[in-house]
Amino acid sequence: MDIDNENYPGGFYKLLRQLEKKEVPFVDPLSALPAADTDLAILFRPLTNPVPASTTQKDLPSHHIAHKWQSLREEFAGDPEIWALHALCIAILRRREAPPEARALFLRIWTEHGAALAARLPTRWLISAAATFADHGETIDQRLGGQGLQMLFQMIKLHDSERRLSGRPTDSGLPRVKGKDLDDIGLGMTPYHLPYGDLDRHMLARLWRYGEQDPVLQPLAVKMLRMVMEDPRSIFGRIQRYKAHHKS
Repeated sequence: MDIDNENYPGGFYKLLRQLEKKEVPFVDPLSALPAADTDLAILFRPLTNPVPASTTQKDLPSHHIAHKWQSLREEFAGDPEIWALHALCIAILRRREAPPEARALFLRIWTEHGAALAARLPTRWLISAAATFADHGETIDQRLGGQGLQMLFQMIKLHDSERRLSGRPTDSGLPRVKGKDLDDIGLGMTPYHLPYGDLDRHMLARLWRYGEQDPVLQPLAVKMLRMVMEDPRSIFGRIQRYKAHHKS
């Protein structure tokens, strides 16, 4: 269907083509993965010797997994080595035709060491882990919870990045407009009633339930949702100022 004045010129056809370019499979991804029974516990040692680019690597195709593995080891130098391996699994699983060994290793990392990863991983990798659960989780709670956590954090990032341009502190609300009709919001939706609405509470509660019901997803879900609960610098923190005098 043709749409005049699309927000994204070219529509979903172009969006899908751009996404598919990002999903081109790595060449020989299994060559970078350790043995299936590797001892993950020893990989919490600091990564102190990132693999330098070798002549052999320079001769490899641009999509060969060796290049990605090298860049990840450089990124995580000084951090636990398991962080780099976790990121490698995610990178492979984002591409088409990902080998099942990468999925098995990703799930094993979170099954055996999820609490340790959730406690210290940078936020961007928490979000990436959630996205990987969404696509490759073993249970419906892992898939729904991962999808919800990913979308939650990505929408917060989009919303708050635009709001940040106002120059106002990110932990304070916008000034109320008095004596002026307010614009409608988009997509034909009814504006959220800030003092009494439960949309935010129900959204977070449902995501918490997914985490509670799945022991593998739980460390990630608890960490990410506690971040939303405790940080006042997002839309979820700011709207509480409108509810301050209307607590149920």
